[in-house]
Amino acid sequence: MWVIALSAVGFQCSPKLNQYENLLDGVFAKPESLVLHRDSIRVNIQGPLPIKYLGADTRITFVPEYQYGDRVLNLGEFVAFDGRYNASNSETRVQRNIVFPFLPGMERGTLVMNAKVEKKEKPFKVKGKQLAKGLNTAPLLARMGQITPDEPIEEIGRYMLMDFSTINLQEERDFLIPFGLGSANLNAAGLPSNLSQLLRNGEPGFRIKEIKIIGLHSPETSELRQPDLSQRRATQLKSILYAESALRTVPTTTDFRRQDWFDFRLLLGTNNQLKEEEKESYYNILQREIGYEAQLAQMKRLRTFAQVARDIFPKLRGGKITVVLENSQLSNPEVAANVYSLLRENKPLSDLSMEQLIYVGQNARRLHEKEAIYRKLTELYPSEMTYNNLGVVYLNQAQRELDIRQRNELINRAIDMFRQSNRIRPTSVAMHNLGRGLILRQDYFDAYVAISEASGLERSENDEFLRYNEGLRGALDIRNGDYKLATIRLNRAQEDEVNLFNKGLAYFLAEDFFQASVAFEESVQANREYGYGFYGLAMIAAVNRDRQALFENLRKAVEQSAFLKERALQDILFLPFREEREFMELFK
Repeated sequence: MWVIALSAVGFQCSPKLNQYENLLDGVFAKPESLVLHRDSIRVNIQGPLPIKYLGADTRITFVPEYQYGDRVLNLGEFVAFDGRYNASNSETRVQRNIVFPFLPGMERGTLVMNAKVEKKEKPFKVKGKQLAKGLNTAPLLARMGQITPDEPIEEIGRYMLMDFSTINLQEERDFLIPFGLGSANLNAAGLPSNLSQLLRNGEPGFRIKEIKIIGLHSPETSELRQPDLSQRRATQLKSILYAESALRTVPTTTDFRRQDWFDFRLLLGTNNQLKEEEKESYYNILQREIGYEAQLAQMKRLRTFAQVARDIFPKLRGGKITVVLENSQLSNPEVAANVYSLLRENKPLSDLSMEQLIYVGQNARRLHEKEAIYRKLTELYPSEMTYNNLGVVYLNQAQRELDIRQRNELINRAIDMFRQSNRIRPTSVAMHNLGRGLILRQDYFDAYVAISEASGLERSENDEFLRYNEGLRGALDIRNGDYKLATIRLNRAQEDEVNLFNKGLAYFLAEDFFQASVAFEESVQANREYGYGFYGLAMIAAVNRDRQALFENLRKAVEQSAFLKERALQDILFLPFREEREFMELFK
């Protein structure tokens, strides 16, 4: 059992202080620089004991400890030599593996070896020896959506989305407005009553988004004599609409057609008095590139022209008004806020369907609105989607919560939602999100299991979600100390600045500094404002003792991130450079 004390261990000793001063000379720690591995620190203590100190009546006990700040972690003790069982006429080597937990503040600690010697049952003091100073905590740099000072809060988790591409969010209502033959003044009847009613009252569930006006003319001689007739008709219609004050704020566009058969073709297609083969004769003429007047002359020779002129041409004496309607229940950005207010006041939702509620939830901008909508959905229409999406809301609320108790409560709610989603039907998305929640709870083992199961539920190696999931899985591999495996995962992941940094970190910890450098450079190229790529390049420069590259990249890293700036002051990799002027100037 490890014991933390406030001061180093003291021993009863004899006045012969220097008798064993060289006892620990050959003892060393491997590795020389301690490295965090998963959630603990592993070190091997080894080395020979001088023969002159070994005798049948001598017992040597080693007492290692880790000193950090004003604390000492006692790492237990072990017998290095016991004269009762070992001969003193041959070399005796110490070989001991020690594992101890990583605790906050250990980054700047020191591993010290103390020793106790008993000779003929008398204790002797041995001066402690420093075996290692500082701790390399580079694995903690793996990015998994952590919140750090002055960096944007990353949205984490994946919502399950419903495809609304087939839903018509916008509809059009077309109205032909008749004018007198050759006239640009609207007749006494004015606008059609159904158009007037629509403009005054709208339609339930819709709002008027836009009005389009197009002036027309017919192919009749009295109309063709006035080249600007269709334009004047469009202007007249706009002035009539603008007389209605409520419509002045509605975006309105005007256009006109001149010697154009577009609207004639539409009316011809809807005419029920002509046979299809008779219509085809007109279509054949319209396809000929011979000009408007020549086309009209050929139509006049057709047997059915008089009927067409009687049925269709009068409808072209005027203009067309198109009213564009937008589904206000779904597309209005204020709908989510209105639904939230109804839910908060425990009022009915005006018969909104499940699809409408889901749509509003997907498009709500604020987390508290999403929470209220998805909570209602889990009550009315429980499904793997609604539980998962409510869990994602809780995840992101936890990311933004400063109160530790409330944050933990939100994390636990999220985890419960994802588990309920998977009970209904296991999905890769809900399993991934479960892993995200367990990461926030720092339950990395179960998080890794969940993230791995999420990958297992995806069948295609080229699936976009699988690549997204493998990025997080690779970051967990780094935390687990599986650096080679992490590089494999991250080579499959999406190539954004975060995954590329994590890939560089995995290669760095695997001591493949060339590939690490390539990945860190790619992270920088993906986003120069993301300081972690520069920090990775500074770590490589520190290992290579490249002072110029170190200071250049570290400066860019600390300019982008207060977290990296604070970390650099404690990072053991930069210890050899901390006293240099160029290093200290980076932190002024």
